[in-house]
Amino acid sequence: MPKIIGATIGEHREMTRQALFSALTSLLKEYPFDQITMSQISRRANVGRTAIYNHFDDKESMLLELMSSATQNFTRVLLEALQVTDDPLQKLRIYIRAQLELKKQFHLAVSMNIKSFSQPPARLREHAKVIHQTMFNLINDAHTAGQISQAPTRQTISLVHGCLAGQSLPDSEEAREQVKIDTEAFILRALGASEETIAWIDPVVSDLEFVFDETRSDSISEGEASSALENQTTAPRCPVTAIG
Repeated sequence: MPKIIGATIGEHREMTRQALFSALTSLLKEYPFDQITMSQISRRANVGRTAIYNHFDDKESMLLELMSSATQNFTRVLLEALQVTDDPLQKLRIYIRAQLELKKQFHLAVSMNIKSFSQPPARLREHAKVIHQTMFNLINDAHTAGQISQAPTRQTISLVHGCLAGQSLPDSEEAREQVKIDTEAFILRALGASEETIAWIDPVVSDLEFVFDETRSDSISEGEASSALENQTTAPRCPVTAIG
């Protein structure tokens, strides 16, 4: 009989799923997705090779669930962070900083062809759609407020996300802060912000810390994310922005 690792069956299942997610995330840092096997995942997670199929039919369905779980947590963290200011440009700074800070925890740099998935990638396309709309709203708000000259367009949004995808934060705290400042300045300058505006960062934003806690059970739901997007114009849900 398999060992129960939680206080209840439900807790056991959730802890097992999290162990599988952690194992897959770890393996993705070492191998292309198409080279990873279910056996590797089960060994890395210390989960029985047959027990793993009680949770996922294949590695593709596991990856999709991992990305869905990550996007819900990403949304929660971002929505909390965006509450610290009403200034549109500072919200843009928060979005930029959040993408950089949370990239290592959420972004799945997966070398794969999603068209080969046995499951349709509709949810991934939906995530990208919501991220596109979120950035549109952020840029539009700053443009309407006269803080930037660039109006939101598909190409503009693609360029901003492309810039963010190409950046990684170093381990040194001082170097990390400089990368954030330089990336913000580059993006805001490209969007048409004035040098004076670029130079000033709200201390509330610069001191903001993004805390991700996998043990929290209050991740935002699909309905809440949609409502937040409609009512607050800022509801980023997924760090994976290039779906193809």
